[in-house]
Amino acid sequence: MVKTEEILIKKSRSKKTICDILIYEPENIEETALGSLYMAAELTANEDSWHLIGLLSSLIKREYYSLPHRGPLDSLEASLKKANQALSELTGQGNLEWLGKIHFVCAALNKEEDLFLAQAGEAQAWLHRNGNLTSITKKIVPSPTRPHPAKTFQSVISGKLAIEDKLILATPALTELFSPPGLQQLFDMPHIAQIADHLNKTLREEKKPPALGALLVEIVPEENIEIAKADPNRKYITPPIDLKEILN
Repeated sequence: MVKTEEILIKKSRSKKTICDILIYEPENIEETALGSLYMAAELTANEDSWHLIGLLSSLIKREYYSLPHRGPLDSLEASLKKANQALSELTGQGNLEWLGKIHFVCAALNKEEDLFLAQAGEAQAWLHRNGNLTSITKKIVPSPTRPHPAKTFQSVISGKLAIEDKLILATPALTELFSPPGLQQLFDMPHIAQIADHLNKTLREEKKPPALGALLVEIVPEENIEIAKADPNRKYITPPIDLKEILN
């Protein structure tokens, strides 16, 4: 079973930066096999371009669930191609402001805990497993030095999550707030609820907190979900990269 926590500071006080977090769930039985979509995004641009995050997320979601028989990997790759096409068309219309300024991470997770993940810009994904925290976006094909809209999303990571795994999808500000050792210490906390509480506390202590989107995902045993419910006090285009290659 999957539990999630969201930490979102939508706008920065000192920059033209906006962040968002989006979660899409299957809407019918056919879509169930594809699982859920999780996204975190940041864009620094004039307000006229802020709609781009919503446009991309809607395009990805619509294409992803349009043909459920394709399976999660093919569906995500088709979605990312559609997003790249839309960005190319936008550039062709003269809208260049977003180039090199969008950071977007998207993960698909089905009921078997198969993970498929894609990233653009400097958006991040970290996995905490067996006490070790690993950046799972480090082997994704890096964005071109000279931004190209048709290559905004280039590769997918695939793998399988396990019980007690903790995953974070985040915008670049996460590693401005925490060093790698600090992130490790943060993720050594038992559950994402505690991590979210600590993240929120850190942000409250910042005089000018950055725009930030952080989506925490935790794989928990089924019984833990039931306990939590009963407790009234508790509130990615290249061949896929195997997650094992990153973790080994």
